[in-house]
Amino acid sequence: MQYRVDGQRIVAFDDHEPLIGEISFPKIPDTEKRVVVERVFVQPAYRGQGIAAELVRQFVDYANKEHYTVKLMCPYAVAQFKLHPEYQQLLPVADRFN
Repeated sequence: MQYRVDGQRIVAFDDHEPLIGEISFPKIPDTEKRVVVERVFVQPAYRGQGIAAELVRQFVDYANKEHYTVKLMCPYAVAQFKLHPEYQQLLPVADRFN
C-alpha cells in the first residue's frame, strides 16, 4: 500500500488499483492554513484492513508538516481524533474533545 498527497486529498493506492481510498481536506475559503476533513473513503473490497485509520494518520502527519488547523466534518475522522488524543493538537482549542 502506498499513499500520496494529490492536491487537497491523500490517496491510498497500489500497483493494481489507483484509488483504494482517500481522505479529502479542502482549504476553508478566506483562511490561509485551515482545512476541513470532509470524508475518509475506502473501497468496499479493501475495508476492514486499517486503511482508513492509516489515511487519517497520514493526514495528521501532513497537516502537522504544513501547520494546518483542522475542522472535522467526517464522522470517521472525528472518531479517530477521539481515539488518538495526540491528533487533537491540530484542532482549535474550542473544538478539542474532553
